[in-house]
Amino acid sequence: MAGARINLNPKAKAEGFSARFVCLTGKDLKGGLHPIRLQLIHNLKVKRYSTGEACTAEQWDADAGRMKPRAKGAAQVNGVLSELESRVKDIVDALVVHRSLSLESFEKRYRKPKAAGDVLAFIEDLVVDMESKGKAGNAATYRNTARVLRRFTEGRELPFANLTAAMLEAFDEHLRAAGCTGGGISVYMRTLRAVVGKATKAGLMHRDQYPFETKMSSGYAIANLSSENNPRPITDEDMNKVKRFPFDEHPHLAEAVRLFLFSYYSGGMNFADIARLKPPDVTKDGRIVYKRQKTKRKGRDAELSFKVSDAVAEILAAFDGHGGPYLFPFLGPEHVTEKQRKTRIDKCLKRVNRELKEVAEVLGLDSNLTTYVARHTFATTLNWKDVSVEVISQRMGHKSIATTRAYLKRLPNKVLDEVDELL
Repeated sequence: MAGARINLNPKAKAEGFSARFVCLTGKDLKGGLHPIRLQLIHNLKVKRYSTGEACTAEQWDADAGRMKPRAKGAAQVNGVLSELESRVKDIVDALVVHRSLSLESFEKRYRKPKAAGDVLAFIEDLVVDMESKGKAGNAATYRNTARVLRRFTEGRELPFANLTAAMLEAFDEHLRAAGCTGGGISVYMRTLRAVVGKATKAGLMHRDQYPFETKMSSGYAIANLSSENNPRPITDEDMNKVKRFPFDEHPHLAEAVRLFLFSYYSGGMNFADIARLKPPDVTKDGRIVYKRQKTKRKGRDAELSFKVSDAVAEILAAFDGHGGPYLFPFLGPEHVTEKQRKTRIDKCLKRVNRELKEVAEVLGLDSNLTTYVARHTFATTLNWKDVSVEVISQRMGHKSIATTRAYLKRLPNKVLDEVDELL
């Protein structure tokens, strides 16, 4: 039996959005009771939510949308319904303001009221959803962003209304003061930009609140961070020093150096892909075939392969016999879930990069070494040797040539000086 409509925002009414409390007399509960539901209608679609309350058909006042005042327990039940009505009005008002009124948007705000108002809680929900879908890498990125953002807010909630360009500038300053580089800040800001997009789609923010710079409006400029994160290839001279590394004098750095060289020889394969390589990935005809973890393409285009050169074979031989199910001794049979593998890889990568920093000091290099540098050095070396961008892009497994061009956009001063001498 239907009840009186809740008096909603006039703009919601104009869009055909209605809400009321109904007593479902066709559904029987114990003691002759029937459940009281919150019923929403929009675009001919109906959605009902439990109120946790019930009454008999005789106790229900359909015209008022409440229990009859003299009915037993009416005061408590009607009090609950009144609180729910106020909440429904608030949610509808917010959705009207954000121009995102729909049953789906209402659902998200009604089911998860904390996430609907707090950026941090919203990110936590996104993390849970990503983990349930096996997207451990994305979940870790979002979790880390929430962690540093929570430090910035000192544990306080961050309303979506406060997620402005000015707040992002302050967050940027906070990260720099903590020693974060432009590249790290770029990751956090790009993650927040994705969060804003998801929140806007969910009706938690309006397009007019978009805090990032676009071609049409000003805002926080992520592009400025990208310019700080230029590729850092090393020269042929420095690369030769790495190839001739004195393993006998520094055996504790041997693993890191060989990983760097393997990445360089394998087309700039990143550490996450290296760590996941298994013996079956080495084919009988002397090739290594793998899929990039980052892009997760499907079909035959997803596979990358390269010839096992003498240098690569020598590196593989150095790691042979460690007893694990992978080619390299970073993952083991105990790392069953993707989350466990991702956590282990991140931990090992930090250690390898620390050791590569020591390698650079041992060799007296002007540049720092990381696994990231090996990838950039591979691309830049081929570019210096007049290999086409298209070939380099395919070799590195990039989805777009534009990504490869970004790797090659900035050449070292040595190359530019040599060009000047041609004038």
